[in-house]
Amino acid sequence: MSSINEIKFYSLINPIERSYVNFMFTDRLDNCFECFLTDFNKKAVMPFHLATQKSNMKHKNINTLAPLNKPLIGIVEDIIDDTIIISMAFIDKGSLEYKLFLEETSKNRALAIKVKQYTAKNNINYSDYWERVIYPIDKMRMENNEFNLFDYILNNIDIIGKEGSIDKSILDALQSMSLKTVIPNIKFKLVSSTGIDNLQKMITTALEISKTKDILEVMVESAPNYYVSSKETTDISHHKKFLSALENLAKNLENNIYISILN
Repeated sequence: MSSINEIKFYSLINPIERSYVNFMFTDRLDNCFECFLTDFNKKAVMPFHLATQKSNMKHKNINTLAPLNKPLIGIVEDIIDDTIIISMAFIDKGSLEYKLFLEETSKNRALAIKVKQYTAKNNINYSDYWERVIYPIDKMRMENNEFNLFDYILNNIDIIGKEGSIDKSILDALQSMSLKTVIPNIKFKLVSSTGIDNLQKMITTALEISKTKDILEVMVESAPNYYVSSKETTDISHHKKFLSALENLAKNLENNIYISILN
């Protein structure tokens, strides 16, 4: 019987440094834990000092800290040749990146479960169906820079439904689900000695340079406090591109602008 962990999402080929990953502890060695990255079907290790910020980790606490074969979330600290090193010690559960990762994981699992239910009911090989039907749609999602596959399917359900690539019962099941959506929101301060008109012009220019004007919107809370938010759920990389463009424009001494990113 195939498991959900055997399927692949187009975006999940290899992990990258400083990214969140789903994993399980599989064994305890003398100086580290052996781990398994469930989204990548790859092995990893976690040195004891990266498992917790506490300096006095005792053996009696290991079962609580590192339960074997339980789904957990970690961060990729380093990749040395074929060795992937992950940690749990410095995860910020309040960060936007963490919340987005939870959302993407939740929606990926929901989609996988609905596909598995359909294939089981109709005596279809789950892994074959995923590779033949779902994986190509996920590839299109990546090419269109969409955040996650679940939302991409729902946002393009008329086109996908007409193509008949995904069975209608799966599409109906996805539409009936109610899953939490995180709308990325990053705050920043923006000050100019030349007036608000110059600020608005620079914001517009930054949106154009970063090619995010159709994806993001910039709002002012109370000067000089601003925030950039997505119009729909999207990858935080778009926000970073915009803020990077804004910072580069602010470095121009002629603009007389100061920017500070708050989160």
